[in-house]
Amino acid sequence: RETMELLHDIASSSSSPEETMRQLRDVGQQLAQSRPAMAALAGAVGRILSAGREGDEGNDPAAIARRAEQMLREYDTASDRIAGHARPLLHGTLMTHSISGTVVDVLTACRDQIERVIALEGRPRYEGRALAKALVKQGIAVTLITDAQADIFLPQCHALVTGADTVLANGDVLNKAGTALLAWAARGHRVPFYVLCETLKISPRLWTGDTSLLEEKEPEEVLPDAIDGVTVRNFYFDRTPARLVTGVITEQGTLGRADIKRLASSLKGIV
Repeated sequence: RETMELLHDIASSSSSPEETMRQLRDVGQQLAQSRPAMAALAGAVGRILSAGREGDEGNDPAAIARRAEQMLREYDTASDRIAGHARPLLHGTLMTHSISGTVVDVLTACRDQIERVIALEGRPRYEGRALAKALVKQGIAVTLITDAQADIFLPQCHALVTGADTVLANGDVLNKAGTALLAWAARGHRVPFYVLCETLKISPRLWTGDTSLLEEKEPEEVLPDAIDGVTVRNFYFDRTPARLVTGVITEQGTLGRADIKRLASSLKGIV
């Protein structure tokens, strides 16, 4: 949302069209490349800036500002629409991993049919604690567990629910590290796995094994005091194969792999 607002503000500035477009391209490139695992940033930039290409010689800041306004309106109602599609599937006891604004909004909207949410703590930054606080404030019962306990509690769950940072063109999902392990465990227990996200998260990219997409962070988050001879790795994201995902629930409905491929194809040359 901040990306959309920033591009809207630049497009609405009083600078010349040429200078405004230069700023939009420069800022847009920086934003799109800032978080490789978060497709929504590049997706927002690509969709918004593509509106300017329809103007005079590609310099139409006003069209870009209008596109940004439209996308902001759609973004602000996306969670409600996702909740409408997800409601028949989310009930009883659910498990979730990491913190997602969309997941919090959807679970809140469905709280009358949710008995309990089992939240993983989300090492190394423990965002599961923030998620637990957010859900409890909405009147949802929460059990907070260490990540390693997930398989113990999965048999109690009616579904596993997470957000997504990116949905790749073949339906693979990039999300908080640990999601793939959960998805495999859910498959073993025959627990359905639903991903809740906006279509803005869909990317035309495919997984190539490039771990730079997974954003490795500081080892000190895992081990504050270094130990001689010990190497620490701290990837923030992992890839969950599409075959482990029961459905990707978006503002457009529950998408299968063919739907995702179709939407991703429409983004080639834009994102």
